[in-house]
Amino acid sequence: MKLRKHSPWKFGLVLGMGALVALALCVQCVRTYWYTDAVLVPQGAEREAERQVGALTTAARSAGITDPSALGPVIGHALESASDRVLWMRVLDPDSHLLAQGGKPQGTAKVPSQWWENIETHQSLGVLVDTPEGKAFVTMLPFRLPRPPRFFEAGAGQPDSHGHPPGARRAPAYVIELAIPLKAVAGAFEGLRQNLIVGLIASVALLVSVTIIGLRTPHYLRGKYLESEMRLARQVQSDLQPKPHSVSPHVQFAASAAAADHVGGDFYDIFEAASGQIAIVLGDVSGKGMSAALLVSVLQGAIRSSTASEHESACEQINRMLCERTACERFATLFWGVYDPVTGMLHYVNAGHAAPMLVRHGQNRIERLDEGGPVLGLLPCARYSAGAVEITDSDTLVLYSDGINEATNQNGEEFGEDCIQQIISDSVEATPAEVCERIMKEVTAFTSAGAPPDDRTLLVVRFPPSGAALRRRQSGEIRVEAVA
Repeated sequence: MKLRKHSPWKFGLVLGMGALVALALCVQCVRTYWYTDAVLVPQGAEREAERQVGALTTAARSAGITDPSALGPVIGHALESASDRVLWMRVLDPDSHLLAQGGKPQGTAKVPSQWWENIETHQSLGVLVDTPEGKAFVTMLPFRLPRPPRFFEAGAGQPDSHGHPPGARRAPAYVIELAIPLKAVAGAFEGLRQNLIVGLIASVALLVSVTIIGLRTPHYLRGKYLESEMRLARQVQSDLQPKPHSVSPHVQFAASAAAADHVGGDFYDIFEAASGQIAIVLGDVSGKGMSAALLVSVLQGAIRSSTASEHESACEQINRMLCERTACERFATLFWGVYDPVTGMLHYVNAGHAAPMLVRHGQNRIERLDEGGPVLGLLPCARYSAGAVEITDSDTLVLYSDGINEATNQNGEEFGEDCIQQIISDSVEATPAEVCERIMKEVTAFTSAGAPPDDRTLLVVRFPPSGAALRRRQSGEIRVEAVA
């Protein structure tokens, strides 16, 4: 995946918009919650107070009460039937004289000087006060009683001070003070409050998430870039591996490699040198991942540039280079064989690697190639000696890394070299590709599916009869061509 240069800006724009949306949701939820408590709940309490005044007026008229001082029983009955919605009631005249009351009123009631003007302009007169039962909405509303029977006897037929005829005169207005507990009306908004709380929590979570994502975005983009580089490195590593039928007609081979990470620390190579000899290499660098892959490239380059006939001294030079240039925990095992099709001899150096198995065709016998020396990169003064073995027609050489024989199952049991030998013995007539496939399938089935904990590399090389024919024709008519 190729990352464009402007991708971070796009990420930043999207995250910024997400943060603005989350912040707007937070502000909106807080404002709506405040509006509910500060406006909607008091408005509900004021409507409840008006309803209670209307009920009290109806009750007073039904009882035929015209004197406000006789309202005590009616107020008591109203408070008893609405004890959870009204804390107290008290009736005053416009001069703030107490005429009747019920409940447990707090403080002294006083009618504001501009009270009637505020009533006419429909302004709210309520205030919030603290009571033993919690916050309450206290308001003063106009209250009228029926006119007494003798209301017009003293001034019958005479208009009032405003010029209204006697029949149009209204009963005198009193002031009734009511205290409505907010909890009595807040229940109607409980669902809205819960939704606002959930919305606030969600918006805060969204804001926190966007913030965390914004902080981690540079690391994420860097990780995606490194991931793409790792995929490219894996592709390059795969492209550098030799392809079957592209090396020499004197060898047939098949290989399989499964890396524990994007790139592996195992490597194999088969190539034909300028002298016509064929190099067979399989190595295993300690660790895995990119650091191991970098060391693999160094080793492959050193092996390719070395003279095939002097690979003992080349191993010593590589060993000293690793000891001088790498940390002590960085080392490598290596099998490096050089096959001469003319003489049929395989000269090899085994530097601490698992000994390859040479399967003798038609003899039901397996030889182990373990001559060489210690692993590369640990002992600066290590010496390496080359072993030699004669190759006959159709012999097969099986090389593998420790990720094959040391693969473990769920019970901690290792696959082991005995299993490899058994598969090879059962596949004497199989092609290198078939042998390779059978071994890798058995290892995968033994360890169960999933990414391997260690790199697994397997190389199966067969020497066809053409090598013997070439040796019999010592005239050298058959020329070995180097691979371009």
